[in-house]
Amino acid sequence: MVAFVNITGIAAADGQGQAAGLPGDLRAATAPDTSHWRVPPGWEPVADIARTVLDDIDPLVERITDAVFEEIVPYRDDLVPREDLRGSVLRNLEALVAGLAEQRPPTERERDVRRELGTRRALQGVAVDAVIKAYHVGYRELWQALVAALPPGDEDATTKLLSAATIVWQWVHEVTDAIAAAHAATTRTLEARAVGARQRFVELLVAGDLGGPEARRLVRALEFDAAGGFQILIIRGITDDLDAVELQHALETNPGRHAVASRGAVVIVVVQDSDIEEVATTIRRAVPGGSIAIGTERPGLPGARASLEDAEQTSAVTGTGQVVRFEDAWLWATLAGADERLSRLLATGRAVADEHPHLVAAVQAFAAAGFSVSAAARSLGLHANTVSYRLDRWHELTGWDPRTFAGLTRSVAALGQDGQRPGNGGSPPGPEGG
Repeated sequence: MVAFVNITGIAAADGQGQAAGLPGDLRAATAPDTSHWRVPPGWEPVADIARTVLDDIDPLVERITDAVFEEIVPYRDDLVPREDLRGSVLRNLEALVAGLAEQRPPTERERDVRRELGTRRALQGVAVDAVIKAYHVGYRELWQALVAALPPGDEDATTKLLSAATIVWQWVHEVTDAIAAAHAATTRTLEARAVGARQRFVELLVAGDLGGPEARRLVRALEFDAAGGFQILIIRGITDDLDAVELQHALETNPGRHAVASRGAVVIVVVQDSDIEEVATTIRRAVPGGSIAIGTERPGLPGARASLEDAEQTSAVTGTGQVVRFEDAWLWATLAGADERLSRLLATGRAVADEHPHLVAAVQAFAAAGFSVSAAARSLGLHANTVSYRLDRWHELTGWDPRTFAGLTRSVAALGQDGQRPGNGGSPPGPEGG
């Protein structure tokens, strides 16, 4: 999903969407009064061709509408309703044919109408190049209709119509310039609003203030499902070369919904209905050396807050360049979050570990080997009696018997907090690494 689709709701949520009433190019048309055309002397043959085209304009409008939907992907993706496109094509043809008959460029009012269209297409999420291409399709089909309306054998009309090509291309130039300028201005405004909405939503998420009307409005504007699952990621190591907006655009190539916001030294990413592995891969490409901490997916806005807490705790045990999930490192993440409370309980083991690193290796290998002294010995390349002695020595120095569940748990917690957690260069003791 591209950025424009995600931010279309921002304007409406802010009460600053399109003004009431249909845009100029969609208002109900009256039959063009060609008698009011100001045809320059000698230009009547072109005006007659223009009248002929207007008399049979409905099939031409349908042909152009079909061609746009067939040739331009964003229109096929249902970003623009058919009646919207058809009405716009009709008004554009009527204006251009009148300009051709009067041998003139578009008026300021006619350019204003096209500016309205550029704004609307930006709100609908159609990229500007697709809008310009649609105009070129319309002008191509119109020129073919003008040529088909030439009276057979009328050399004067043929010559004058050929000279009218410069008028047509002047219309192409001025009208598409007006559309592109309005589209760009609207896109900048929408992007600014979207950035503000994402930033504010993350602020409310961090503050835990998700129960009020502002949070609900932002959720709707960002197209999240308030009752759906939320998963939060915290990224550290974002450089000046990449900001949150660029990462937002990169993530929008993935399915689902995403909101990226900077907060101090970290970037917070809110994800819904997206493959978290693909999200992590996209972030890794954008931030090769960054650390990525991933909270658990949890339902509803309270779940979003809980997932943020998961990610915050996991971030504390995630090293540079690592991707760590809370569900894989929950023990170390939780212990890190409780370090101040547990430090006194674990201080003895940490002190012994500092002085006797060989005992640390024995305890960790024993834990990783599933309470098997012989398996721990094999992993360390030592005799089983040596490992057994070191376990006894650890028990003697700390008072914690690693051969019991309580003693081993406390020992592993102390050693894990002392530099062997993910993020400090090691792995949690266990089957995955010890």
